[in-house]
Amino acid sequence: MTDDILQFDPDDDLDEWITPTPLSDPVLTAIFQNAEVSGLAMRSFLNATLEDSGDMPVSEVVTVTPQSVHSETSSRGFRIDVEARTIGGEIALVEVQLKPFTATIERALLYAEQSLASGSKRGEKLADVTSAMPKVIVVNILEKALRKAGGFHQVVELLYREPPYHRATDKLSIHNLELDKYRILGIEKPATPLQCWLTAICRSQDEKKPLTEVVKMDPELQAYYDTDPGFAQFVQRHGTVAAMPDVRKAYRRWEYDIILDRLDEERRAAEMETRLAESKSEGKTEGKIEGKIEGKIEGKIEGKIEGKIEAAIKIIESLKITVSEAMRILELPKQEQKKIVKELDKRNIPYVIGQ
Repeated sequence: MTDDILQFDPDDDLDEWITPTPLSDPVLTAIFQNAEVSGLAMRSFLNATLEDSGDMPVSEVVTVTPQSVHSETSSRGFRIDVEARTIGGEIALVEVQLKPFTATIERALLYAEQSLASGSKRGEKLADVTSAMPKVIVVNILEKALRKAGGFHQVVELLYREPPYHRATDKLSIHNLELDKYRILGIEKPATPLQCWLTAICRSQDEKKPLTEVVKMDPELQAYYDTDPGFAQFVQRHGTVAAMPDVRKAYRRWEYDIILDRLDEERRAAEMETRLAESKSEGKTEGKIEGKIEGKIEGKIEGKIEGKIEAAIKIIESLKITVSEAMRILELPKQEQKKIVKELDKRNIPYVIGQ
């Protein structure tokens, strides 16, 4: 990775054979820059997702805003990759995440919160606010799966916890489309609208080919292209914007930033691995550790297990890992968990048990 960054000049022109990928920030922004030429595409994608989960389709998309900024004077602002609003009052928020991010659901709730309250006014009756509350649909396109279980399309909703398990409200739904799971399926003949969308996007992303070329090489995708104006619009828009000099320049800079991020991740991962190895070694061989966590801990801790427990406490605080992870790293038996938790509570050290 270090060699990559040394050889990469972000100011160089993008090689002619490289097509900027459809899910990259510069391309996605350019595709949805104008609702008049991208509204059909957004509606097609949203309805393909909703059909796959058995939900009602959205109505006509009237506005599409890439890189939509939401800000409040009293809280932190945030930027959404693409926001779409329909003639029926629905609000769709589409977010692309190309690297692992564990707080995807929490981020979706944060994004949805302001959208749900967007039509309310100060002094308005609560009944009027709730009756006018829009339906918010959040679609997260994730390169890496958020959870191992389940299929590639994970739907998150508010449900009653006791039977019958039906929706508590239809005002909010979150759809996670996990691309790595979809690739594993190896679907050669996409049979549904969502499969057509994801197959085309994944092939374009992986092979850095224009969507037009990807579609022409697949009879099923070509048939869907010929019958779905929104999908056709997205494919055509990708071909157009991917050839724009300013988009290609921005894509080159975007690639450079990705490499920098990965380099930083590798550095931090190497540091964590070293620290974990040191903590594990300390717990295994010394059996006596003098800890200093939020002040000086007096005395020496006797015995091999006690030493490992102290090492576990240290890495839980310093590395912010779960109790279960620390115990697994230091090979501590399950019965020692109570001792660790008791000591963490005693020292007022925040922790999560984990699995």
